[in-house]
Amino acid sequence: MERDLLQKKFRLFIFLSAFILILEVVGGIFSNSLALLSDAGHVLVDLLALLFAYFAMRISRKQATKKFTYGYYRTEIFAAIINGIVLLFITLYIFYESYQRLLAPQAIKGWEMLVISVIGLLGNLYVVMKMRGHEKENLNVRGAYLHVLTDLLSSVGVVATGFIIIFTGNYIFDPIISVIIGLIILISSLNLIRESVNILMEAAPGHIDIEQLSKDMLSVKGVKEIHDLHVWSISSDVYSLTSHVLIDAKSVKMMNNIVKELNVMLESKYKIMHSALQSECDNCVDGKKKRH
Repeated sequence: MERDLLQKKFRLFIFLSAFILILEVVGGIFSNSLALLSDAGHVLVDLLALLFAYFAMRISRKQATKKFTYGYYRTEIFAAIINGIVLLFITLYIFYESYQRLLAPQAIKGWEMLVISVIGLLGNLYVVMKMRGHEKENLNVRGAYLHVLTDLLSSVGVVATGFIIIFTGNYIFDPIISVIIGLIILISSLNLIRESVNILMEAAPGHIDIEQLSKDMLSVKGVKEIHDLHVWSISSDVYSLTSHVLIDAKSVKMMNNIVKELNVMLESKYKIMHSALQSECDNCVDGKKKRH
């Protein structure tokens, strides 16, 4: 249900981003503002990011198959990586154009730049407010959210630049603000790529402390030992765990109840929906060590 709601919201976000893109491209050319055109370039990436995120969410909902037994969740991770890489190229372009204008500042129509940038700012602000909260659960959505958030920040910079140019007549602030926008984008894209690569490398999820997880499992009554514990992310909001668990139980039924309690704890506290526990009975009815 959550993903259905997100998809509906994303369709609106895509429409707004397309509108802002057209507005800023036309306005940037008309006012001769690099900051506004840089922001338009970023909005283009935002639009692509939203499209990637939207279609990745749709693909990830496909049922698991015999070949893709976990389903298509990692489509979202590939989309996040693509977004991060595209952001890096946009950043390099902004730095290059800013350098050129620092060497030779160009005249800019301040009032036209200001009006258009304010409209873009309001549009980005609306999208950020509607996306806020969803980015915590899904890396794919977080990638799109970071795009829009950094564009919101850059819009603030463009608006500020418009005021400065109007009241000072100094055009040098246009490329300076563009460099600041580029640095913000650079940091966001590197963080996004790092988190995506961690998932592809099957690193433990950032919010899970393995030592604490092991202690919580051992705290379940009847659990004597935990070994071969592995935790990884299938997607940014889908986690998996495997482990061998030595259990002190008198019967297979008691052992099954302990395993069930472990699964409930893992799901409720750590949001681990996919867990495979290899239970080992330390003292079952026949007095021999058994596996289940």
